[in-house]
Amino acid sequence: MSDAGTTDDPKRAAVLAAAVEVFGRYGFQKTSMETVAKSAGISRPGLYLLFPNKEQLYRATMQGVMERAQQAMEACFADQTRSPQERVVAALDALMGPYVETQVARDLGELLANSGPQLGSMFHDYQERARATISARLQTLTPPGVLTDELGADDVMDILFSAALTWKQTAATRAEFGDRVRRAVQMIYRTAH
Repeated sequence: MSDAGTTDDPKRAAVLAAAVEVFGRYGFQKTSMETVAKSAGISRPGLYLLFPNKEQLYRATMQGVMERAQQAMEACFADQTRSPQERVVAALDALMGPYVETQVARDLGELLANSGPQLGSMFHDYQERARATISARLQTLTPPGVLTDELGADDVMDILFSAALTWKQTAATRAEFGDRVRRAVQMIYRTAH
């Protein structure tokens, strides 16, 4: 089975895009293969040719969502046109901000966080990969004097990641989420002065 995040098959890509919306709206239990097929504009037998069951469709859909978020975060960290502080803020926003703005996005975020039976360790592994990326980037982007033996990059990442998870759930808008992340990063960077 090909990687859900980087498919060259336009039909498969259309199905996965439709599935994101349908799963986000109805959740795993209430989503039917028929609904996804109609939303994607293909027949139900055509959908079953691509994905033999709803569980495999769901895993491929969620893998694609997580991979796109990871790639967006990494692109923000790599953006040399931004200051180090702006890169950290943009990266956290790229990783979690999309789950704030709309009800479907909020539902999708909640669905991802509560999909242990369907996804196994996939979501946990994704979060650990994101945390490792953030920690490594903080190590190189944090000004001298901020990170110490007592407060290392892992500690700063843990604080920012945990706070961002909370703000993702409590912010009314993505702008509010981004502002909270921005202020937290500013506090961390100010300790260097």
